[in-house]
Parts: sequence; C-alpha cells; structure tokens
Amino acid sequence: MLGFVVGGIGLCSDTDLKCSLRKSKKIVSGKARKSNLVCLSSSTATHAQHHESSSSELSSRLTKKSANHTSASSTTPRRAGFVGALFLLSTFLWAAPIFTLMLLAHPFVLLFDYKRRRFHDMLCLLWANLTMACSFCIPRIIGKENIPEPGQVVIYAANHQSYADIFSFAALRRATKFVSKSEILKIPTIGWAIALGKHVALRRGDRRGQVMAYREMIQSIKDGNSLAIFPEGTRSKTGRMKRFHSGAFKASVTTGAPVVPITIVGTRELMPPDSYIPVAYPKNGISVIVHPQVDPTGKTDEEMSALVFQAIESGLPEEFRTTSEVL
Repeated sequence: MLGFVVGGIGLCSDTDLKCSLRKSKKIVSGKARKSNLVCLSSSTATHAQHHESSSSELSSRLTKKSANHTSASSTTPRRAGFVGALFLLSTFLWAAPIFTLMLLAHPFVLLFDYKRRRFHDMLCLLWANLTMACSFCIPRIIGKENIPEPGQVVIYAANHQSYADIFSFAALRRATKFVSKSEILKIPTIGWAIALGKHVALRRGDRRGQVMAYREMIQSIKDGNSLAIFPEGTRSKTGRMKRFHSGAFKASVTTGAPVVPITIVGTRELMPPDSYIPVAYPKNGISVIVHPQVDPTGKTDEEMSALVFQAIESGLPEEFRTTSEVL
C-alpha cells in the first residue's frame, strides 16, 4: 500500500514535471518568438529610419547643392558685352586728349583759379558726358526746373548703386567737387583728374582722415564750390538705400548751403554694384531725378538727413523703397 502510494506520488511527480517542462518550453518558445518579432520589427524600423535618414540627407544635399548653384549663378558677375567694350573704349580714348589738356593747363589753373579750378571741372564734365554719349547711355533728366542756377553753391546728395552714378551726375551740367573715397585717387587718369581738380578725398575707417575731409568740405563750400556726395558712403548691393552718414548734412547746417536730393535710377542694371564695367543696357534707360532743394535754415542735421532720405527714396522704384529708420 505504502509502495503504491509512493509510486503514485512519484508517477504524479514525473507527470507534473513533464507537464511543467512542456509549459516552460512553450512559454520560452513563445517569448523567443515574441523576442524575435520584436527584434525583427525593431530592425525593420531601424532600417526604415536609416533609409529615411539617408533619403532626407541626400535630399538635403541635393537641395543645398542646388541652392548653392543658384546663389553662385546669381552672384557671379555677368560678362561685359557690347556696352562694356564701348564704355571702356570711349572712356580711355577721350581720357587721353582731355587729361593731356588738363595737365598742360594746370599751372595756369593754379595761378588764376587755385580755389575753384573751374577749367578742370569743365573738362571732367565734358569727359563724362562724351563717354556716356558714345556708349549710348545718355541719362534722362527729370525735374529740370529744380536744377540750381549756375554759380549757386549747393550740396548734391544722391543714392549710390553703381560706379556709373558718377558719370550720370555729369548730365546735370553743373560743376561740382565730389566727396569720394581716397582709393579712387589710385585709379589711373580718373584718380589723377580728381586730384588735379581738388575734389575731396575721404579715408574711410580713419577718424582723423574723416575730420580732415569734413574740414575740406566746409572750406570748399566757402570757396564757392558745390559738392556732390553719396551719403550712404558706399554702393548699395540690394538697391535699397542704407542709413545716411551725417557729414553732408552737418556741412549744410554749418555753411547754410541747401541740399539738392538726387535720385539715380537704371545705373544698377547698367553697371551692377560689384562690377567695374557696364554689362547690359538698362531696360528703361537711366533717369536722374532732381528734387526741390532742402533749406537747412532752422533745421538740425538729423532733420536734414530724414528729409533728404525721403525725397530721394520717393523717386526709387517701389521694390527698392524701405520704411526703416534713417536717423
């Protein structure tokens, strides 16, 4: 009896053990399958993420490359065509006889007209106008009634988008002394002509040089000369005007010389800001818009700056106007 019971217990134990083992195997097998499925799905997800990341990176690279290509093509200076060749040829062909005449006359100019040097101014106007005419780029003057009378001392203030702005100024047919950066003096013939004509050279970034240039401006006005200045200080690359420097307006308030706002349109197409020679004829030609004079009486240089800025900007195309502060 005892043996039967013990044997039964042993049999039951073996049977339970086998059942437990089977269950364990099933559980382990199930977990293994589940683990394999998890690993498989994880691997698939990782692969998908990697593929998506690679695709995204590739797309990003292609987009960046395309953007860089577009940017490079938009910033790459265009080659000068017919107008560029014609402009250079005209400039230097006329420069030879005119500058020679300027050199020959210089001793007499110093002797009889040291302060104003009007003969040199006349030759510079002739040079610029002949260059523009021979290049078929004659500017159109708008607001001729606002051009000061010959002999009236004023300060011309204009927007600056191109080296061609200086040549366009000559269309006004008024003798002026340009306030320009000193680096221009190093340019053959052009720089020499500026030096002989006693124009004002400004050393940018040099405080002492700026003070000296301002004193020369004041003295030149007192000597009876009109000045031409670009208050932005440099060419605008966007076509929109930059904040004005105060020098011209302080000189106006100090001397009482009125400021004549000038808007120049079209030179940016003819000779872009980063170009030294013309590249294409402007679609609508070149326009020089002369605005009414701004009298400095009772005004501060800040007020003069704001009024002149508004006047010049009013002549620009809509896309080049800005509402930003100018003071």
